Amino acid sequence: MSQDEKKSRKEELDRIWDIDSLIPKRSVPPVYTTDTSTAEIVIEATDARKNTPTERIPKRENAPAREESAPRRRFIPPHTEEELLSSPKPEEEYTPENALLHKVRLYRHKSNYPYYESFLRDAVRLYPIRGERCARVPFFSYVPQYSQMNRPQLEWYLWWREQFRKGEYVDTDYSYLLLFAYELIHLATKIDPLSVRDGLCRLWEHYREVFHQLDSYLPEWICDCCLIHRLPPPQLEGKLLGAAMSHCNLKEFYLISAQEDGYLRALLLFCSNYDYHRSKFCTEQNAPLFERTVFGALGEISRRTGEDGKPFSKMGLEDSRMVRDAYMGALCASRIKRRIEVEYCSFSRAHELRFLITDVIKYTENAIRASLGVRSRLTVYALPTEIRGALDAYLGAALPTCHRTPQVRREEMPDYEKLYDLPSAPLSFEAAAQIEKTSWETTRRLVEAFEGEDESLPWEAEAPLVEPMRENVAKISVKQTDVAPPSISQANPYRAFLLAVKDDDAKAQLAAARAVGKPAEVLADEINALCADRFGDILLEENGSAYALIEEYADWLEELLASSEDAFEA
Repeated sequence: MSQDEKKSRKEELDRIWDIDSLIPKRSVPPVYTTDTSTAEIVIEATDARKNTPTERIPKRENAPAREESAPRRRFIPPHTEEELLSSPKPEEEYTPENALLHKVRLYRHKSNYPYYESFLRDAVRLYPIRGERCARVPFFSYVPQYSQMNRPQLEWYLWWREQFRKGEYVDTDYSYLLLFAYELIHLATKIDPLSVRDGLCRLWEHYREVFHQLDSYLPEWICDCCLIHRLPPPQLEGKLLGAAMSHCNLKEFYLISAQEDGYLRALLLFCSNYDYHRSKFCTEQNAPLFERTVFGALGEISRRTGEDGKPFSKMGLEDSRMVRDAYMGALCASRIKRRIEVEYCSFSRAHELRFLITDVIKYTENAIRASLGVRSRLTVYALPTEIRGALDAYLGAALPTCHRTPQVRREEMPDYEKLYDLPSAPLSFEAAAQIEKTSWETTRRLVEAFEGEDESLPWEAEAPLVEPMRENVAKISVKQTDVAPPSISQANPYRAFLLAVKDDDAKAQLAAARAVGKPAEVLADEINALCADRFGDILLEENGSAYALIEEYADWLEELLASSEDAFEA
């Protein structure tokens, strides 16, 4: 090994202990100058043919060199008038026969894809073929197509489809149902669209109990089919109508202005923040009264706030706009698919209408409670005076009047407790003197038996305490006749709290509760519980951080404050 090699080898071994050499070097970020003074820049002129610069651009002195150039940003100009004028025009535009839908526009789909054209050709080719009876063959596919089935599966599908057309609904697999729905969607341009709509409705109605996932697709596809082909909504009733509106974004499509009952039910389901069915007073006995009265009140308000067959049109509600792609989630060729734009009056997204319907339902239930004799009420926030007057006129004639006189609940005393009661007897001074004499005689016998006779005891006295007792009893009787029994103001711990509630003083309520040694919530609950047992209803209700008196109970509170200390006893 030469001397140079030995030297390099030694240096290499020495560098093993150099930790800094093992750490990767960091790139120093460029330091930009804060100098904002002007600088002269000369743009060089280049020859396009030779691509050679004729002049040079001078660099600024002390300017740091950048390691790499920053990425260029693409400038996107705002929409110009030409672009707005060249926006796609609707292929079709019409006004449907629906009081809530005002305008429908149909556009061709923005992309033209060819990979479902073969399905469209197969659907048209297999439509007239009739199936023959065969054995059921299972089939599964997330996006079922004709090309995915073998011969036995295709034969079963054709035979099942033949039975479905006859009105016989044979059990089959979910993938066959989806394939049939796709087939109907593509045949809407070849056969009567009305039969396509009815076929989708029958498919959903008769198989939704077994395959619940149909609820997520078919209500939307039925709506799209009707909007594209200008068809009226299907006549759905009961639970089927509620399910269609629950799973369709355009709920207003399934409402027909002539069906007032369905429209009112839709308002109750989708345009109210309060459900009267959950009220504790809507019992099985009172449910028909609630149903009849609430529906009548909503119908009255709907007629008063609408005109020309359009409910709530006088309220000045703004139209909503919805843009949707047809047949979302379905296998659909590009020539069948459409972009749908709908302008409509929304009852499920209008906040003003939602608040109005909620207050109308609460106001109606308050009237029902009053007719049943219930004193508690729901809070109604902002009900217009005109609507309030219309409701009063309707409810006054629709509800029966009932004035219930509250009765105090007095439970009968059990027989075993009657045995502990002392027998009632008139006050007698002679009997009292005899009891005292007998007591002293018993005392003398006990002392003689254990300690001997004591001369200091008045054994020979003849009823020395009878006369003083007569005077004391006379004084007590005179005092009792002159002074009233202790009232709630002196003996009842609730008086101070009730007076604070009456004065609407939150601080006094807390002070009264601390004096009793209980939280204000516990004290109020005890008062409400005792009043519920005595009168059949509560007395106090929460009002923010304090408690307030129900207005109908003002006379009851005065009666309680003027009564005796046992006024709250059951």
